[in-house]
Amino acid sequence: MKTVERKMALVIDRIQRLKGLSQKIHSFEEYQKSADVKDIAERNLQIAIEACLDIGKIIISEKVFRDPSDNKDLFIVLAEAAIISPQSLEFLKPMAGTRNILVHGYDKVDDEVVYGVLKRHLSDFEAFLAEVRDNYLYKMPQQAQPTQSTQ
Repeated sequence: MKTVERKMALVIDRIQRLKGLSQKIHSFEEYQKSADVKDIAERNLQIAIEACLDIGKIIISEKVFRDPSDNKDLFIVLAEAAIISPQSLEFLKPMAGTRNILVHGYDKVDDEVVYGVLKRHLSDFEAFLAEVRDNYLYKMPQQAQPTQSTQ
């Protein structure tokens, strides 16, 4: 499996885990009360965002697009190249910042942001993956298949 496809599978896995968690949590108060639930949500969200960033880095490198200045700019580069839509860009730019908070600013994690993603924005990750599939993977030249020789 190609690297981008592996990263896409990782995002799908983490989003499925988050969907399962979302179905078990019925209110923000319930979410806030459980340190375990918050840890699970934050870690899976972090991994999903990091995999999206990795996908973007691979595409930018392979297509030789301009170098992004930071993680938010990475998604801007993808939008400029019509790999992702303005709607995906609107979702992903703040996710780059959320990833930084999850990784570096543990005392600043905003429970409302994580809960909001959990309840309302998991499909935005799926939209990003669909755009990558349609605007990058399906547009890549197919590698020549080796021919089998008969002896």
